[in-house]
Amino acid sequence: MLKRIVYCLLSTSLLVSLTNIAFAEDDTYVKIQEMVNDLGSPSERAKNNGKWQKCVDGGRKKITIKRTKGGTTYEGIYENCKEWGRLRSGHVIITVQ
Repeated sequence: MLKRIVYCLLSTSLLVSLTNIAFAEDDTYVKIQEMVNDLGSPSERAKNNGKWQKCVDGGRKKITIKRTKGGTTYEGIYENCKEWGRLRSGHVIITVQ
């Protein structure tokens, strides 16, 4: 009986670990999409890339997307950026190869 309980607990913790890995990968692409959205509409993205922008409810942000032969780098710098009920501060860099 004890052996079965231990096996069940190990199986559950493995499943939880694998689920967290999947969420981490999905979260990366969510952050990339947020940065792309922060640049504005498709017609404004090239104009806003690498430039400081005001946030809707205060603060500012700078989103830079660089494409190279090695991949694409997404960089977001947020300084007390208040938008849509969220406050973002910090520096995010994601490179996709």
